[in-house]
Amino acid sequence: MIASTRDVLATFFVAGAAALAWAHATAADLPFTGSARATAALIFVFGLGACTTGSADSWEPERGRRRWYHRVGGALGLVAVAALVWALATGATAAVVALAAVVGVTWLMATVRHLVTPAAPAS
Repeated sequence: MIASTRDVLATFFVAGAAALAWAHATAADLPFTGSARATAALIFVFGLGACTTGSADSWEPERGRRRWYHRVGGALGLVAVAALVWALATGATAAVVALAAVVGVTWLMATVRHLVTPAAPAS
């Protein structure tokens, strides 16, 4: 298992993003959730926070050594940017929810992988 305390911190970021999306979608009277654009920007920042606090040891700079989860994670990152642009351009609640869903799916994929991947043997 390669999960660490950084994964716990990433979980808090994703929970914050989910809470923001829920507050916006239900029109809860919370700060920064009245505008779809502001909420989407905050969700994106929380998603970036989750990604940067996650396990950086899993990134492979060498193209030939990248695994499927690197490719899927990169694709989900592009989908997150597209959802952010959609939300900023239209101000649609659906775009905010889509962005939060992408952040959640990315976190879930990374966390499950960190939980099931055996740690490298100590040298």
